[in-house]
Parts: sequence; structure tokens; C-alpha cells
Amino acid sequence: MNGQLLESRKWTDESERDVLDVLSRSDSPALATDATGHVIFWNHAAELLLGRGGRQVMGRRCYDVVSGRDVFGNRFCHENCSVLSMSRKGESVRPFEFVLGSGLPKSEQPVHVSVLKVPGETADSYTLVHVLEPIDRAARLARALEQLGPQRTEPAASSGAQAHSQDEQPLASSDSPPLTEREKEILRSVAEGLPNKEIARQLGISLATVRNHVHNILEKLEVHSKLEATSLAFRQGWVSAPRR
Repeated sequence: MNGQLLESRKWTDESERDVLDVLSRSDSPALATDATGHVIFWNHAAELLLGRGGRQVMGRRCYDVVSGRDVFGNRFCHENCSVLSMSRKGESVRPFEFVLGSGLPKSEQPVHVSVLKVPGETADSYTLVHVLEPIDRAARLARALEQLGPQRTEPAASSGAQAHSQDEQPLASSDSPPLTEREKEILRSVAEGLPNKEIARQLGISLATVRNHVHNILEKLEVHSKLEATSLAFRQGWVSAPRR
């Protein structure tokens, strides 16, 4: 059975059943919780992504089985779940991203999450459907490099063609980013698309140390994600684009 449902659950809302019936056959990882945050649906794609079968997670708290974390390794999923809180207040939940928590088979896998609230018979009776879309780091980085490609790869123009407006020029290069030597080393590894665990292995340092360095890099460069840091590094000429 692709989609696992709690046998004790009585499906009285036809739209809810329709949504979950579709997701039970979907290739997209999906799970659903009730208004209290307990798992009531878990499809086969979610089993493959999270490494846990439906019978193992049914009736458990969502935050216990997903254990999502932010890019710094801090717990994202917890008992005071913001998704549940916003849903109770009738606020819409916008799509978001997190990294699957430690202890799971793909603990470094970032995912994009969309949440659909399916109303029940009463205001406090509803189902929250979570659709998880694994993020391909390499593809995302490739797209960022593609956008930077014209700035980095166009041949030098003649002196007469250099009188372009300032808006058409790439950002001015800097000899060195405002980082320590270790942070520069880690930034280069991040730009190569390496996950934190691989960076830690190659440099012979702990995963926690890598996360701390990444946090410091983002703060010093005044960016919010590894992708932004990588994009800035390529634009400023601090790292070289890989050959295709």
C-alpha cells in the first residue's frame, strides 16, 4: 500500500480523502498531520526519502520523525511548531526550506516544503498536508553559475567598447574576501558544492566546526545562504568557476 493511513481515522470530508488518495500514488514525498501535529498519512515516496515506513511513524509527532534542521544545524522542527501555530490562527503558511535532521539516511538533504491545509468539519479539525521536494544542490549551483556566466566568460572587449554604463558592469573584484584563511578554504569547498560532512572529512575537522565557520562566513559576507555566498564569491572573483 503506497499511502499509509491510520485505521482509526474516520474520513468524513470528501476533499480530504481525494487529496490524500492522489498523494498516496504520487512520486512526491508527502505526509499529513492532524491539528495536533500527529502523523496520519505517509506515502511511499516519503518512506524512501526519510527512511522510515508508515507503520513506524503513524500517530507520532511530526517533529519527532522528520527532525528538520536549518542550514546551521539548529533544530527547525520542534514541539512549538510554527506551522501548527500559524494554522491554528488561520494564517497561511508559505513554502519554506530545511535540511533533513541528523540520524536520518540523508541527513544532509535539503528539501523544499509546501503545506496545504484541508479544512475539516469544524474550525479546529483540519489536516495539514506537507509535500516535500528534495533540492538538488548541484543543479541549483549550476543555475547560479549560468547566470554569472556572461560576466565571467565573455572575451575582453576593445577599448572603445569599454564605455558601458556602470549598471552593465559586473561587481568590482576584491583581492580577498574579509575572511580568515580557514573560512576562505571552507568557502571554496562550499563553492564546489560539497556538503558540510564532506568538508569536515576533507579538512579533518568536526561537523560542528564546519557549521560554525559557515555561519561566520554568511555573517561576514552579509548573505543569508550558502548559495548567496557562492554567487558573491564567483562575482567577486574570490573563487573560479569549474570547467564544464
